[in-house]
Amino acid sequence: MRIKSLIVACVAAGLAVTVSGCDPNSTSGSLPTTIPAGQTSQAPTQSGQPTQPGNATESGGGNSETSAVPTTGSPVADPTTSVDTAIPKCVTAQLSLDKGVGGPVGGDWFLRFINNSSRTCVMQGFPGVSQTNGPSGDPVGEPAERDQGPQAPKPVPVVLAPGAAAQFEFITYPKQINDCAALRTNTLRVYPPDNTESQWLPWDSLICPSPQRMLVVRAVTPM
Repeated sequence: MRIKSLIVACVAAGLAVTVSGCDPNSTSGSLPTTIPAGQTSQAPTQSGQPTQPGNATESGGGNSETSAVPTTGSPVADPTTSVDTAIPKCVTAQLSLDKGVGGPVGGDWFLRFINNSSRTCVMQGFPGVSQTNGPSGDPVGEPAERDQGPQAPKPVPVVLAPGAAAQFEFITYPKQINDCAALRTNTLRVYPPDNTESQWLPWDSLICPSPQRMLVVRAVTPM
């Protein structure tokens, strides 16, 4: 019996120790609550990496590849810009008008603009042509109508170096004067494309009065 009493006493003592260790108010055997120095509650962020995608690019920070990206709004050359935009427009004062080739029999001339200046220039489009009496006279009859049909040349930039020439076709329909009260003129007045100053040639010819049309002009082309 004495031995049994000792066993019971030892078991009771062991239960007491176990209960004491599970008591939350007890400090005996509890885990430390202080985090050791050098540790954080989150995983460390790698040096130089943004915490969210895109932050380094927007702020200009980050690695060298990010800093090399051009800023928004930087000027960019337009690859479609024509080289001819750097060349000044041909103005009447630097040009002379030549009768070129052709004749009254067929009613078809190829007149010429010649660059008499020391500067390169560019022209494009249709000249303005009319028959007048005198270099500054008003048109007699209808001015030449632009031929923009499928068989006519399209307006293109024509660069004229000093001394170079461009041509344009000028067409008349002289047979029409048989069906009208024709008027005589002595001058052909011509405006180079995109100019308000004219040039002139002596031009002894007949023309029907308005509204009948008998003159046609085509776009300037290279020679």
